[in-house]
Amino acid sequence: MRNDRIGEAAESASDRIDEVASRSPRLEGAPPRISGGEERILRIFPYFVITVLIIWAAGVAYLGDYTISKMIEVLCLSFTLCFAILGVPLSQMMPHGAFSGWILLGMAIFLTIILWGFSPFTGTFYFAEAIADILGTVGVYLPPLANDIVGFLGTLAIVLFTSIGVTSVISAYLRKYIPSVLMSMNQHARDGVRGKSETFFMVPDIIDVEEVVLELPEKNHAFDVRAAFSITVYLFVMGLLVSSYLFVNPYFLEVMSWKTMLAITLMLSMFTPALILPWQIFRSIGAKVKSEAHRDYYLWQGAKSRLFTTFAALGAFMMMFLLSVYLGNDVGAIINNYLSFLVPLLVTSVMYGTLYVSFFEVRDREIIDERFQKVQGNRAPRLESV
Repeated sequence: MRNDRIGEAAESASDRIDEVASRSPRLEGAPPRISGGEERILRIFPYFVITVLIIWAAGVAYLGDYTISKMIEVLCLSFTLCFAILGVPLSQMMPHGAFSGWILLGMAIFLTIILWGFSPFTGTFYFAEAIADILGTVGVYLPPLANDIVGFLGTLAIVLFTSIGVTSVISAYLRKYIPSVLMSMNQHARDGVRGKSETFFMVPDIIDVEEVVLELPEKNHAFDVRAAFSITVYLFVMGLLVSSYLFVNPYFLEVMSWKTMLAITLMLSMFTPALILPWQIFRSIGAKVKSEAHRDYYLWQGAKSRLFTTFAALGAFMMMFLLSVYLGNDVGAIINNYLSFLVPLLVTSVMYGTLYVSFFEVRDREIIDERFQKVQGNRAPRLESV
């Protein structure tokens, strides 16, 4: 009954969003704006990582602080800011989405305002401080109002363009390698062996894989609210799991400053989509194992189980929290640290969920299906989604 109500609410929300999206000129037969984008991303990304590491090393040398905590903080900040810079040109390579880029910008501004408005409750906001510190290192000191304006615009750029940069890179790698993974599983099935792919997707040993097929569900909406909500929730939960090992870990509370821990978790919240989006796209394309079993085995379920479980996340948090309190750490400080991170985590989770479903998911599905069927040699008949 509860699932039915959730489904009805998602369907109603999707209908309303369709009305807004239908007014977007991008839906009126515009071709995908992705020609050559994937190849360029895959070609330049290794050099991008090397460049970030060089910037990081130069930043650490300039600061002259070689402590582990400071080196980690500068590394996290370097990746976040460099991905924001990378996201600017990649925003021109994105597929056309359900909405125009102006609506995406408006949402990014709205989320940045939420971040900015919440910062007084925690005393500071990390990105604004980091931008002020960067300007200070090159001798630029702005008056308070100008510093706030620059901090807000810098935060907006990180919310918008870092998300675009990270999602574009992940999407390019998914389109490149998922068809190969599926074909390797089919090859293993023909050879009668079990490879690393079967192990990763936790295909039960009692299942003899006969074939991997795609069951693309019909897309009746320009924007899938349920998929966006699912990505947002799992990104948030994954962020909570990761932050539990930092903010309530007694060791890290002793050796790392609040700023360092916040820098690490903020960067991780930017890059947890690399863990969530792969199994989400396996769910979107309906990749499943056919065997003699009565039910087909969907690969996304194995990928999700491989990643985490709710009980494991809750258990890790409670264990660390109780241990921290037992060792005398301030409960109020722990809660304040969490609140400092939860709002940015929620904002980035919403941004990634909306961005991927609106601009990337449909195109990823189409390209992966096309390449998989092409390698297969013949197009299998479509199966009705259940």
